[in-house]
Amino acid sequence: MIQTVASGTLICHVHSTEKVPAIHEVIDKCTPFSTLNDIDKFKKSVIQRELIETTGIGHGIAIAHGKVRLLDEVKVGLGLSECGIEYHAKDGKPVHFLFVIASSPTKQFEYIRTLSTLLRTVRSPEVREELLSLDEHYICDPFHETGSAGDIAMRSFVSRYFSWLWKAEPIQ
Repeated sequence: MIQTVASGTLICHVHSTEKVPAIHEVIDKCTPFSTLNDIDKFKKSVIQRELIETTGIGHGIAIAHGKVRLLDEVKVGLGLSECGIEYHAKDGKPVHFLFVIASSPTKQFEYIRTLSTLLRTVRSPEVREELLSLDEHYICDPFHETGSAGDIAMRSFVSRYFSWLWKAEPIQ
């Protein structure tokens, strides 16, 4: 059964069209990161990683990540951008799905498992074909009206392929 994620919790809308502000927006808006002891330090960690090499893997997806000491579990948030984020991705296309992962340096196994499952999912021909189809039909809504066709299509895609990332939350 697919878990429905409450709006504005684990999945958030990103209005920024540039990489660094978009990463900050996901960290600020997605609740898994709200419990971090030092959010600013985490943001710096993620941006430091981006300076090494882009985490924009192509096909409209980026997987930004950073380390946080004394973190008990891997935390993931997902920012959705109908307009696209200029991310300097490997394929040169804008990012529409910005995953941000926080993990502890002592929880490498959990981090690698999360990252590898995420990568395996986005490398699936079925998923990539649907991503390309979504990308062709995006209509950028800079004022982002909830319930737009792009919003509905992205949320449906996320529910189908990425709901495994999040633990079940009670729906309010």
